[in-house]
Amino acid sequence: MKKLNKKKIIRIAVVVLVVIAIILLVWFLYFYPRILFKNNEDVFYKAGERYYEINSSRFPSEEGRVISVTLDTLIKQDYLEELYVPYSDKLCDLKESTVKAVNTEDGYDLYAYLKCGKYESDVDHEGPKIELNGDKTMVIRVGSTYEEPGVKSVVDDVDGELDVASVTIKGEVNTNQVGSYEITYQASDKLNNRTTVTRTVEVREYLNETVRQSTTDGYYQGVNVNNYVMFNNMLFRIVRVNDDDTVTLVSSENLANVDYSNDRLKGSAIDSWLNDYFYNLLEKEFQDLIVEDTWCDDVVDSANATTVNTCSRESEKMKVGILSIQDYNKSRTADGSYLDSSALVWYANFDSNGKPWALTNIMSYPSGLLPMEDDDLFNVRPAITLKADTSIVSGTGTYNDPYVLIAKKTAHKSSKLNDRQIGEYVSYSGYLFRISDTLDDGITEVITTATLKYNDSEVMMKYNNGDKEKVYNPNEEGNIGYQVKNDMTRYINTDLFVSHKVNVPIYDNKVTYKGKHETKSYNLLITIPSTFDIFSAKGDLSSADGYWLIDSSKEDNRKTVIRAIGSTSYVSTSDDMELGVKVKAYFDDDVIITDGDGTYNNPYTISD
Repeated sequence: MKKLNKKKIIRIAVVVLVVIAIILLVWFLYFYPRILFKNNEDVFYKAGERYYEINSSRFPSEEGRVISVTLDTLIKQDYLEELYVPYSDKLCDLKESTVKAVNTEDGYDLYAYLKCGKYESDVDHEGPKIELNGDKTMVIRVGSTYEEPGVKSVVDDVDGELDVASVTIKGEVNTNQVGSYEITYQASDKLNNRTTVTRTVEVREYLNETVRQSTTDGYYQGVNVNNYVMFNNMLFRIVRVNDDDTVTLVSSENLANVDYSNDRLKGSAIDSWLNDYFYNLLEKEFQDLIVEDTWCDDVVDSANATTVNTCSRESEKMKVGILSIQDYNKSRTADGSYLDSSALVWYANFDSNGKPWALTNIMSYPSGLLPMEDDDLFNVRPAITLKADTSIVSGTGTYNDPYVLIAKKTAHKSSKLNDRQIGEYVSYSGYLFRISDTLDDGITEVITTATLKYNDSEVMMKYNNGDKEKVYNPNEEGNIGYQVKNDMTRYINTDLFVSHKVNVPIYDNKVTYKGKHETKSYNLLITIPSTFDIFSAKGDLSSADGYWLIDSSKEDNRKTVIRAIGSTSYVSTSDDMELGVKVKAYFDDDVIITDGDGTYNNPYTISD
């Protein structure tokens, strides 16, 4: 017999050691922990036996009835010591681990189910599967009748099919109250393993049905009507319900002043402002409520502008549009219309000369409707059309209690301000601001709701540097921009503001939304809004004399201002012309909310 050489002996030894290591590994990782668990099972079972021997009076008298005791109870009453997951300091499940006693024809049977981490007894411990009739989430209309669909089947893995009549059903649905209600279904098998299934019943008030019941021919009419809706923290009015059950709303406030600059609504500067700027400011959940719609932008002659009701031409589909003269006429009664506005507001139609129509109700324009130049800057009230299945979450439709379509996710104390939404209100340094944007760098852009005041008097400013060009320049002494930059701390605390890049658009002539212009940029702590900024339009009538805007022109003595009536004028100015200023500023990214809910009557208060 040949001698094994040294290398072969080493190889064999290595193989043997590897095999032994594998065996030991399998033993310690698989077999031994299961042996430990089986020992725990035996201890647990015997503890349950002793418990029921001592507490025999607890046994149910009826055949088939079940009682149980948990591992937690057995440990607390000293029937056994704590049981641990193998190779761990974690306790076995104290609540799910139970010893059940079942009254049988021949006495009592015990079933011990022990759960220790991934190890568990091979004992039936799962309840039956409950299958409901109908959907697990039901939606019904407010005022309707709720009919319980019941249970389709109950099947247990061990006991087989059970009687659906044995299922316990609990819960009530108040069909006269909007809300979410839960109905619970509970079934048990022979070992009293229970299963609970929940059905959610949503009682909804559909917006289109409410509008139909409250309107004439689908339109709200007159002045004092309960047709207010809170939409993304902005107050809107319901205009009409459409043939396809969608509902059209319009902003109740003027949000900005924009030029038309086109002969059709689609492709106009207003279209761009509405759909490229305004729409993208909305929260996703509100965007999802909007459906694309066409908007009447036909030609209306002056002779029938106040009486026309039918539309002969519509725009292409758009997410956001503006109302038509027809909409206004159908809303008006002898007492007026909820769409009336002292400031000039654009409507979608054109006259026979291609001029777009605007509406105002000031006394100097008794007819209200006026064809204007398409590069004029007038107020925009966005109009939107909502999905047919839009429902009302709360509210009664009044000014103080508007319809709410999406429940607001309220902020809590110490929430960051930059997590909030546009349109919400912030109180700071004695002024009321509205969030106009949350920027990518975490900065929160805000604009005051009214002009700057000092000792209850409006702070008036003028271009007193003698320059004929009234171009906003924060570095030029005597300029409005210089006064805002350097004098503002006299009127407002700027501690929570942060410097940010501000662009000053400078046009050769007229200021237009899509017009060519040069831009000068400055890093500023505080500034004033553009005519195109949301919430730059006049919203507080206490500003009697109007206020300056940042948009500038190289044309001598020309400037954009919000006039007393609330519309932007492109006016001839002089060094003696005094106006107020709205403040546009930027809160730092670490500003937190200390109180409030972001509404007009309860704005956020903040700190750093």
